[in-house]
Amino acid sequence: MGEQVKVYRNLQFLGNANHTRNVEGNMNPDRIFREWNFKELALDETNQYTKFIDTTSAVALANGGITLTTAATNTKTCSYAFGGIHLLAAKNPYVEFKFQLDDITNVAINAVLTDAVTEASGVLPFLISGTTISDTATDGVGFCFDTEQTTDRWYAVRTTAGTQTGQLLSAVQAPFAAATDLTLGIEMDTLANASFFLNGVQVWYKTVAVTADNPLVPYLGIRNNSATAHVMTPRYVRLWEDA
Repeated sequence: MGEQVKVYRNLQFLGNANHTRNVEGNMNPDRIFREWNFKELALDETNQYTKFIDTTSAVALANGGITLTTAATNTKTCSYAFGGIHLLAAKNPYVEFKFQLDDITNVAINAVLTDAVTEASGVLPFLISGTTISDTATDGVGFCFDTEQTTDRWYAVRTTAGTQTGQLLSAVQAPFAAATDLTLGIEMDTLANASFFLNGVQVWYKTVAVTADNPLVPYLGIRNNSATAHVMTPRYVRLWEDA
């Protein structure tokens, strides 16, 4: 006889259950889960990650994550793509990024899913000038912050077959401060409709955000908009998709 338990918030293990084995039987999730916490002794940039470091930009393991540090020159970039995983909208994926930035002035930031066009390039998948969104990806979806835009706030962005649109988020929807952790999430269904989440709250929804059968990879990147170096500290990247 089977039973189904539906949980709309969370499960709490208390008392002895909080520090002893608390599941009997074989766990067999319907969803694939992958998490990068950057706890390894060395970063596997052959099988796990694809980095781009522009001249003296650098990626390094750090306490509580990794650091992406740009060279102290205008337009220099530093990025990390999680190229070992190719996501498809058909698998109902959800990807979550948690990170912070040392300085949010004179900088462009991407936390997106992209079609790998820009994995090993000095160009971010999305940039914004004034209110105009530009992209170098054929398909991509996620979040872009660019101080070259008219209003320095997060945009939810997407491009489908090179046609881009986006939504400027309000200050209430998208608080952002230097040296403060931020969590951004992107969820897609089988029709490639996308929901955008900031600190766990949905902030935008876009129908047919990308081409449904085009594989995408999680991507984090920063670019200087001045001659000042910037440091991003990714805490984790999490991925769920149907098995």
